[in-house]
Amino acid sequence: MLLNQSFRGLNELWRYLVGILIVFCFYFLGQLHLYGIVYWKFSSDPALGQEALAQFESTLDFEILGLDKNIGFLLLILMFGFALAGLFLVARYIHQKQMILYITPGSVIDFKKVLFGFGLWMFIFVLLEAINYFISPETYTFRWIPESFIPLLLISILFLPIQTSFEELFFRGYIMQGIAFFAKNKWLPILLSSIFFGLVHGTNPEVAKYGFWTMQFYYIIAGLFLALITVLDDGLELALGVHAATNIFGATLFTYEGSVLQTDSLFISTEVKPWLMILGFIMGASIFIFVCFKKYAWPSFSTLLDKVSADQTEITVIGQ
Repeated sequence: MLLNQSFRGLNELWRYLVGILIVFCFYFLGQLHLYGIVYWKFSSDPALGQEALAQFESTLDFEILGLDKNIGFLLLILMFGFALAGLFLVARYIHQKQMILYITPGSVIDFKKVLFGFGLWMFIFVLLEAINYFISPETYTFRWIPESFIPLLLISILFLPIQTSFEELFFRGYIMQGIAFFAKNKWLPILLSSIFFGLVHGTNPEVAKYGFWTMQFYYIIAGLFLALITVLDDGLELALGVHAATNIFGATLFTYEGSVLQTDSLFISTEVKPWLMILGFIMGASIFIFVCFKKYAWPSFSTLLDKVSADQTEITVIGQ
């Protein structure tokens, strides 16, 4: 099983504490170019004052700095490339593990599942958003800006999976397996990794606009969904596809005021009811889980109470 992979390599508590610290250091290292650009823009343009800085910090709208949105979007994505590199180094040199151990218990990644997860979740998202559009068309604005949208689409397809893959490998891979090693069960890694996922996203612009507890509930529910499908399917592939579909959908098709993804998407919603959005997410997640239960013959939810133990896997260390 995927969670049994946690017993491979070296797993003392200090290694996880140091590993998390290193990953966050690489993540912040990847932001240095952003800080440099912000400092340069504010020091070279006297018209940009504290109010503009506060607005940029709360919205991450690069047009405030006089920069193209797509360039800003790409800069935001690239910092996750640093974090992904940090996670690779942590896995290899701190835990002496291969990254594939966080994705599948097998020897080959099932890319068909990645694509299926992406396609099914994208279909569900588009369907739910289309229903909402026909109910309240006045809350949507259609924008077709080809000189901006085409580069945005390319950036989203080529680079956005870097960000989503890092988050899945870190939260549903590294963190969840680390908790499983110490807890020796499935349910606690699912719960705690989802809470951690919510807390880390607590600085997103949506939090300031729609409220901390409302958005925390949304992030934790999303984390629980991704963790559930990872454990039930015994692999990270579906979650990789779902997360990529979520962010590509939000970047290119539908976005809303206050979103962390400030892009020239095809549609922008000027009125968002967060609890209705949460309800829609739960409905979509339920449909996704139902389809996958049928397609992949998943085990029952009762298996989430099973123990995780070292005797179910071969314990290996790289180089031995």
